[in-house]
Amino acid sequence: MRQLELDLNRCSWFSLQCDESVDSSDTAQLAVFTWMAFHDFSTKEEFLTLLPLKTTTKGVDIYNAVKEYLVEKKVPIEKVVSITTDGAPAMTGRHMGFIAHCKADPDFPKCLNYHCIIHQQAICGKVLGFDHVMTPVVKTINSIRAKAKQHRSFKLFLEECSAEYGDLLLHTEVRWLSRGKILQRFLSLLGDIKAFMEMRGEDASLLSDAEWLLDLAFLADVTEKTNQLNQHLQGREKNVCDMISAVKASRITSSKSKTKDFNTFRQLQRCWTAKQEQKKC
Repeated sequence: MRQLELDLNRCSWFSLQCDESVDSSDTAQLAVFTWMAFHDFSTKEEFLTLLPLKTTTKGVDIYNAVKEYLVEKKVPIEKVVSITTDGAPAMTGRHMGFIAHCKADPDFPKCLNYHCIIHQQAICGKVLGFDHVMTPVVKTINSIRAKAKQHRSFKLFLEECSAEYGDLLLHTEVRWLSRGKILQRFLSLLGDIKAFMEMRGEDASLLSDAEWLLDLAFLADVTEKTNQLNQHLQGREKNVCDMISAVKASRITSSKSKTKDFNTFRQLQRCWTAKQEQKKC
């Protein structure tokens, strides 16, 4: 921490990145990172602090927590050149958001503010319009895992079938990208899930619908690619050039689906091939 304080005072300027989330104890936590630039044009990225927001998480609460920390630690606020946040109203609200409070504070210099592109990517992903795929998948997973006895029976069934995986993954709406891993696991166990449902006398006809399976495979591949992009956009010492390259590479991959070049969409390729072979029969 002492070294970080020295670096903040020695650097020419620095930026702040803030992200608020809720932990397992339902306490809102604000993670703050900083990226410092020095006189010799070298840069350094460091975790600055984790600030608990014990009551509300309004823009003024976030601003007060950050300002109090910066003042207490004698951080040179005048060196701030940019602030990056997610797109929540508490962060970016025009009048009452965290950024608005910073702009209204004379202690803060005039600085740039950015909306994290990873959050933008996740928001775009939420409007894909594939509820007809996710709803049955989540319903099926929940029906299997909801009751302890049935869940144990399903895991035993997978073990007897020597399935690739030993269980299904639960979906969480908070982490949208979790659906990528869930869909991949669901597709890997599709035959076993269908057999288990039929064994219990449940309707599994949707799991044999060729068109629905194509949509399922497409969504699984898209979310997998989005997961990969998300990982490439994160990590230490990533600059805008690295991020632009990752986004461009992702766009090239996505554009191939328009020409029915499914080589990079492994699940869709498999389902498409199976559908074509079924037509021949």
